[in-house]
Amino acid sequence: MKILITSDFYYPVVNGVVRSILNLKKYLEGQGHDVRVLTLSNTLRSYKSKGVYYIGSLSARRIYPQARVTNILSKTYFKEIERWKPDIIHSQCEFSTFIMAKILAHDLEIPLVHTYHTVYEDYTHYLIPMKTTGKKVVALASKRFANLCDKIIAPSDKTSDILKRYGIDPRKIAVIPTGIDMPEIYKQDSRDFLGMDQDQKIILYLGRIAEEKNIEEIIDFYQRLADPTIRLYIVGGGPHLGILQDYGRDFDKKINFLGMVDPSLVNKYYQAADVFASASTSETQGLTYYEALANGLPVLCKKDKALDGVVFDGYNGFQYTNFEDFDHKLSKILDNDNYKAYLKKNARAYALDNFSIDSFGQKCEKLYREAIRGYNYESFDI
Repeated sequence: MKILITSDFYYPVVNGVVRSILNLKKYLEGQGHDVRVLTLSNTLRSYKSKGVYYIGSLSARRIYPQARVTNILSKTYFKEIERWKPDIIHSQCEFSTFIMAKILAHDLEIPLVHTYHTVYEDYTHYLIPMKTTGKKVVALASKRFANLCDKIIAPSDKTSDILKRYGIDPRKIAVIPTGIDMPEIYKQDSRDFLGMDQDQKIILYLGRIAEEKNIEEIIDFYQRLADPTIRLYIVGGGPHLGILQDYGRDFDKKINFLGMVDPSLVNKYYQAADVFASASTSETQGLTYYEALANGLPVLCKKDKALDGVVFDGYNGFQYTNFEDFDHKLSKILDNDNYKAYLKKNARAYALDNFSIDSFGQKCEKLYREAIRGYNYESFDI
C-alpha cells in the first residue's frame, strides 16, 4: 500500500502523537509499504526531506503553546502527492493538516482514517473558560468532524466511549492502542550511570509538563509523605514547567526538576526509579504508562478509565483515588522488596504482550484494508 500520514506535529517535536507516528511508520515500512508524511514546518518555509512534506506555518501559541497553523487551501506539494497516488490517508491531528488530508482524500477518491489522540474537553481551558460550554462545543465539533472520516481510531476504550457519547457512529470506531518500542533492560545499574543515590526511594514523573497533567497533586502528596528517604523526580519539558517550578519552591521538600533529557536517557530514568506516578485524567491512552511498564517500573496513577486494561491493582501497579489511598499503595510498593520485584516482573511481561509496535501496526494495516474495501466516494462541504 501507499500510505500518507498527516499531522500538525512531527519530528523534531517530541510528544505522544509524534512517537505514535514514528512507530507506525517504522512498522509499515518494515512490511514493505510506501509511507510518506505531510506535516507543518516550524517556519514559513515549505520544503521536502526524506519523504516528509513540511508546509510553511505560523505559530498559534495563543490557542495552545505548541500549536501552529497554515493556509488550509495551500496546495504546496499537492500535485506531487496526487501523482504518487496514495491508497489511503491516515490523519493524526484535527486542524490544518486534517483539512489538507480531507481535500486530498476527496480529490483522489480514497478513504481517510483518523486517530483521535486528544480528549479536547480536557483542554478547553486554553480557549473557553467555561468548562460546560467547552464540552458542548467539543462534542458538536467532534461529531461533524467524524462525518468527514471513513474510520476513526480510538487509542483506548475511554476515548471510544467519549466518541460514542458525542453521537459518533460506533461502526466507524476501532480501538487500537498505540504501540511502543520495547526497551532493553540495562545490565549496568541506571542509578550509578545517572549519579543517583542508591539509598533513595524514587518516585518518577516523566512526560510533558502541562496544566492538564495535574502534576501539582503529585507534588502535594509528596510533601505529605512521612518517609524521609523518598525523593520526587520530574523529568520533561512543556508549557507549564516554569509555573510548576515556582509552585514547588513553596514547599520544604526539594523537588528534582530535570527538564528535558536526552532521549537516549529516558529508559535509564525509568529503570532507576522505584515507581512511576501520575495524577492526570486527561489521557486518551498515556504512552508514558506503557513506557514505564515496558521498563519494568510499577505505576501508581490516579484512577481513570484510560487505565482500564493497562494498570491492574496489585499486579503491575495501582490506581489511587485520594492521598490516603496513594500513601497506602505507595508503601506497599516501596516497603517490600520481594513484592516490588513481583510488580516489576509483571509490568515488563504485560507490556511485552500488549503494547508492542507489531501488534499496533498489524491492527492499523487491517483497518486500512477494511476502509479501502468499504470505501464509498461522496462529496463533502468542509
